[in-house]
Amino acid sequence: MSSKRSKNPALPILDDAFRLESVKDAEESTRDVAARLATTELRRVSHPGRVTWGPTDRAEPVPVPPTVVDGDGDLWLRDRGTGTWTMPDFNPKEFPARCGEVLTWDQLAREFGPLTGLADTHHMGGGGRR
Repeated sequence: MSSKRSKNPALPILDDAFRLESVKDAEESTRDVAARLATTELRRVSHPGRVTWGPTDRAEPVPVPPTVVDGDGDLWLRDRGTGTWTMPDFNPKEFPARCGEVLTWDQLAREFGPLTGLADTHHMGGGGRR
């Protein structure tokens, strides 16, 4: 989505996964999903203290994190009142229009996953698969 490098440079992003041979070798129709799943695994291995939800983890976690980083490394914030998600740095010149919309967890995970919490949440008993 973003032309900017991740604001969390230590987290693997989709661009990293698209360089993997396993993703390059995937059929074109499944390459995006392969990259999202590969990014999920790269994040889980490289940051075991952070919870990462893959694009198939579409049930809202409990507890819900207040902020997540999407597959491109962009930040999303949760509105506690409505339970919806917005991208605070949305700029229509840099991001697709969809990034400027208010999304549910399901939409965010499916379209922009994997999603990674910013803090080490395992000690809180936080949800999400690793």
